[in-house]
Amino acid sequence: MSTQNKLRVAVIGCGMFATSQYLPNISREADAETVAAVDIDFGRAETAARRFGIPNAYHDVYELVQKCDFDVAIDAASIQAHDEINRAVLSAGKHLISQKPAAPDVERLNEQIRLAEENHVKFACAPIHPMRYDLNFAKRLIADGAIGRAYYLKCNMSHGGPEYFQYRDADPSWFYEPGAGALVDMGVHGLQIVTSLFGPASSVACTAIISTPRREIRSGAYNGRYIDSDKLPDQYLITLKFPNERMALVDSGFSQKASRAPQLEIFGDRGTIAFTKPYMTNPKPDVYIDSGELGFRGWVTPDEWVDPPRRLTSQCCILRDLADAIAADTTPLLSAYHARHVLEIMCKIPDAIQTGREQRLETVF
Repeated sequence: MSTQNKLRVAVIGCGMFATSQYLPNISREADAETVAAVDIDFGRAETAARRFGIPNAYHDVYELVQKCDFDVAIDAASIQAHDEINRAVLSAGKHLISQKPAAPDVERLNEQIRLAEENHVKFACAPIHPMRYDLNFAKRLIADGAIGRAYYLKCNMSHGGPEYFQYRDADPSWFYEPGAGALVDMGVHGLQIVTSLFGPASSVACTAIISTPRREIRSGAYNGRYIDSDKLPDQYLITLKFPNERMALVDSGFSQKASRAPQLEIFGDRGTIAFTKPYMTNPKPDVYIDSGELGFRGWVTPDEWVDPPRRLTSQCCILRDLADAIAADTTPLLSAYHARHVLEIMCKIPDAIQTGREQRLETVF
């Protein structure tokens, strides 16, 4: 780390997410500065460097680790590239933030975790849901017994596909190629959310379909072109079982152009907690209470705590989590161990689909 204790950050992958979420917010989320932009499309790295006043631009992670003095790398590259990039960063003894999923399978994520431990660096993995204000508000409500015994979660984590609702200058067809897909792009969010609330799952079952085998790109530089999307399912219904007679349903995919369904509902024997507002607005969740003792049954607005959960300011809050872990020498809240459990679930879903049977899970966090 630099003598001024300001984290020097390199961003690898300068596409839409990096330029809209990470690069504008690095200095806002932590005592940090961006020192390098990296992209295999070097022109894109140069454009990002000019736009955000970044002193260095590089073609790939290997040039970065050879030429640049940095403390933290943010891997915002395409999904299929994460494992190679992450291993290169961790092998160089640098702290790492990885977009999801960090690896294609549990074995390779275990290798990344081993590299982080051997090199004594911190390793944080997106998504950011364990940092959410509304999710942590709900966890406190559950712990306080507001809805009695919480036993069932229902999570809807879907959209109409990256070619439909997001403006992209790059070709989005890679989202439909093996190694990517709706499960690792969207399902990972729902799986992280429900395991954040109920802890490690014990088994998974799933059914899935290909709803749309050919798609039209509806915005951006490739607007009007068609892409084949018939190699992977684009709609999943995932059921998870947890210890102590708990379960969750994750409805996820690229097959819902619009929905008014709550993103998440938590059901208990004395009430319900519902998430109906965009989480980046830091809303309090809606709460339904059924209390025979009080003679009350209805929706209520929960009061704020004296010490409320920390609010989100951007998706780059993951850098704040990593910076806190570096300063305190602790494990990031967005830990690679939690990411490994979610990855195991995703890796066992194809077998669950093919066999029609529950698959046992082994990892914990």
